[in-house]
Amino acid sequence: MVGFSLVEVMIASAVAASVMGAAALAFSAIGMNQRRLSSYGAIEIGHAAANNYYNLAGDSVDSYDAPNYGRAATADLLRERFWEDIAHGSAVYCLARSGLNTVRPVYIPAPEDGRTLDSSEAFRIHLKAIFNQSSSVYKGWRGSSPYDNGSIYILQPSGFSGFLSVRAIYDIDIQATAKPSGTYVSVKRYSWNALTDYYDVFFPNGLNGVPFKPLFVFHERRARLVHDEGEIDRYKTAADMPFYFIWWPDPASPTLANQGAMADSGYAPSIPPGVANPLPDYATMAGRTNYFFTVALFPSM
Repeated sequence: MVGFSLVEVMIASAVAASVMGAAALAFSAIGMNQRRLSSYGAIEIGHAAANNYYNLAGDSVDSYDAPNYGRAATADLLRERFWEDIAHGSAVYCLARSGLNTVRPVYIPAPEDGRTLDSSEAFRIHLKAIFNQSSSVYKGWRGSSPYDNGSIYILQPSGFSGFLSVRAIYDIDIQATAKPSGTYVSVKRYSWNALTDYYDVFFPNGLNGVPFKPLFVFHERRARLVHDEGEIDRYKTAADMPFYFIWWPDPASPTLANQGAMADSGYAPSIPPGVANPLPDYATMAGRTNYFFTVALFPSM
């Protein structure tokens, strides 16, 4: 049997205490000297928005300033939920908005021929015929959405003849605020008209003069090139399945502005006079966020 003398035990304890003390001091130094950019406080978003987003009676919400990695972790969880909904969905439609989303149906009557709903614009028109109030909420768009806000409908079979079930609706809202001055952003998931998941963050420096858009880009089937439609033709790139590019704001970013190679600093490639800009409308979205998605219109096919 091997034992230790009192002196050996004391020496070992002293060494262990020194190591742990050094680690604690290093951790403290890192904590004290890191950039403290994130704070927490009330953001006035208005009564209508607070009630619409979270069913709150007041006009303010408590939110962290960006960058905030805790909110980024929450955004990661919502991203996983989004992909889960996509995997179980049969159709995805991105609808553009300039205001609040006041239309969140649970079931939608299906058209006689489901193949007619082959784009977000076709779905918007179908929704308008069913819910007249949606005409003042959702805006028509093709190619690249020019609007600040948007909603993503994820549909699935309902089990009832003639109806589609809305598995989830994701609302992306970006709004300027006055108290304090900046931009409040949020991405929210609703199911059965109830808020189930969300993340939000506040950018004190606002948009820095640059809007965070497009939220959506829709690539139509290449076969549609038989119709000459000018600028829209550059978005007819899908060989078979139409698909979207989707962007969500990033809570871990210190700004909503571009920070990548195509940053919004005034840089632009040299383009000869009379030659069309070869860059797509969404080129400036590069480097803005880690939340970028490529989603098929019919993910189950």
